[in-house]
Amino acid sequence: MSNNSQQDFFGVDHQTSANGSITPGAPVHNIAQTPVMESGNPFDKLTIPSEARNQQIVGHPGESVADDKFKILLAIDGTEAGDLAFNYIMGKHAFSSKDCHIFLTTVLPANVLGGPWISGPLTIDSKKQNELLRQLRHQAVERMNPYRKKLQGLGYDVTMHVLHGEARASLLKVVSYHKCDLVVIGKRNRGWKKGLSSGTVSSYLVSHSPVPVLVVK
Repeated sequence: MSNNSQQDFFGVDHQTSANGSITPGAPVHNIAQTPVMESGNPFDKLTIPSEARNQQIVGHPGESVADDKFKILLAIDGTEAGDLAFNYIMGKHAFSSKDCHIFLTTVLPANVLGGPWISGPLTIDSKKQNELLRQLRHQAVERMNPYRKKLQGLGYDVTMHVLHGEARASLLKVVSYHKCDLVVIGKRNRGWKKGLSSGTVSSYLVSHSPVPVLVVK
């Protein structure tokens, strides 16, 4: 694949009508990735369902946010560590809401057979996998919505971003796409469910992120 294709990770931006049940008045963008998924295992790329190449942005992308806004990527994944990062923003250490735009981000599996999302047969057809991935993405947006509402209640402008792939590289792509100024992520303690907030992910971001990373413990 050419360098241009690799750089065009987020593909073409296709805006659709807003979904009032998700966030009234906010634009919804459906975006397609290039076929190269961000996976540590090259063999995974051969079995990636087509729906895993799609992602959704609910709200305004970084390019539409005013230049004087401080852009923060807040990574959550449904774990206690993810909530630590969220509560840090909400709590006494909160940033000035009128000066910040929050990009609430989560990364889902690219293959439902490779994660703890499906119980049942070890093999399913590609059509069923794509249906399950669409459901996962929709459910993720709905589960992120209460976080969005609480942040907006404090005066923050919020964009939700859901995508599939390998968490470490995918989060870096989101940082670049929205031109974020800071990443806020929680770090799990031993024994916590592995997710975006695992020590591996936070350590990787600290070492490779082009912007500062705030790890909340």
